[in-house]
Amino acid sequence: MRAVAIGQAELKLFWRNRTALFNSLLLPLLLVPVLISVDAEGVPLVVGLVGFALLMAVYYNLVTTFVARREELVLKRLRVGELTDPEILVGASLPSVVVALGQMVLYCLVVGVITGVELPSRPWFLLLGVLGGVAVFVLLAAASSAFTRTVEMAQVTSLPVLMACLFGSGLMFPLSALPEALGRVLQYLPLTPVLDLLRAGWGDGPVLKPLIVLAVWIGLGTYAVQRWFRWDPRR
Repeated sequence: MRAVAIGQAELKLFWRNRTALFNSLLLPLLLVPVLISVDAEGVPLVVGLVGFALLMAVYYNLVTTFVARREELVLKRLRVGELTDPEILVGASLPSVVVALGQMVLYCLVVGVITGVELPSRPWFLLLGVLGGVAVFVLLAAASSAFTRTVEMAQVTSLPVLMACLFGSGLMFPLSALPEALGRVLQYLPLTPVLDLLRAGWGDGPVLKPLIVLAVWIGLGTYAVQRWFRWDPRR
């Protein structure tokens, strides 16, 4: 598959990117002492850490990746050849996605050892949440890159999505702790349905609404990429 070849080339560049390495490899290690010291149930920890991996290893890393490859004319050169646009985007995303999935597995193992959390009773919802979350945040990263002039500016342009999802999706604290009207609105953030589906893997909560919201975000993300993604440098 041609996208895999792009992914292999991108992986070599990934290992040279200090920011991506920190976000993907070192930052998760810094969370291990927190896991050990926190007295919490296993499921909320697993759900929160998977959400964190989607935001940092997938979304933030890919915003910087797409911008860097665009400004280096890599995307433009690839597009001149036989590769299709989806193949280019998928190939460029592969290293970050693979690292994120590896993080999720590691988190599950660590939390399982620490808390003795049981295996999910409905693992298909867990899988749907992970795959849907990856799709949404790859698309959002590509869309965000269109409004990012330089790699350094990614710290600014990615901030609205990161802050909204970190503090408004039930990642840091449950939405039930917020006013009811505000909680209803925050259910439509892109990360909220992902977390709901992850919890549903352990038999907790409804699944129809999260599936619909997630599908809508995938549709909106696809439209945004088709409409605004930039293949040429912003000069």
